[in-house]
Amino acid sequence: MWPTFNNIQEDSSSRRPLTFPELLKGIGDLSNLATNDSALKFWLPEPAEHALNEMGERSGISMSEFLRQFFIVHCYGLYAFYAMKDARIGLFKEPEPKARVFYQGGSTGDGRSAKKRIETYWVPELGKNIAPVKVWMPARLRNDLASLAQHAGLTLSNYVREIVISRLLGHGMLPMRPEIFQVLSTAAAEDWAGGRSVSWRQISEDEYRISSAAEVRS
Repeated sequence: MWPTFNNIQEDSSSRRPLTFPELLKGIGDLSNLATNDSALKFWLPEPAEHALNEMGERSGISMSEFLRQFFIVHCYGLYAFYAMKDARIGLFKEPEPKARVFYQGGSTGDGRSAKKRIETYWVPELGKNIAPVKVWMPARLRNDLASLAQHAGLTLSNYVREIVISRLLGHGMLPMRPEIFQVLSTAAAEDWAGGRSVSWRQISEDEYRISSAAEVRS
């Protein structure tokens, strides 16, 4: 993959322009981008999250698929993106990890009895005007985004938020973002994105179905 991701340090005196075949060779093997086995969490101002959902609807794809495509292009470029699409139709629609299935009693379908479990639904308390986003992606893609974030001197969640907002609303939006969105980051929002402990609020099943960050417990 690209030198940034491999931390390749070359003497500037030895650098030379790459030929197109050499550039393609640098893309490397893309087979480990086929499974969405790693979760990326970040938050967006609610207006940006609204724009993200609307773009997915206009494109006829889910928000997660829209983000995966964007992150692939951001990290590896359009050429690699189309090479992946040509090599495997529906690549970005790969299923995400299945949610746990709890039986409410009776039989499991294979003759075994099942204990009745009561499910409850929870959502993290992240503060006002903040929308949580959780997207599953290949672990390699998440690691490469983290490398770019480190190179920019930002945390992964901050870096991803910046590039998503600039993609959706333009680079000119970023300097005025705090004033336009009237959003103040909370400690809970940063802790949730970083995988640390946060407070959770119990919600209804209907709320759970439309939340990208809710969890089911029993």
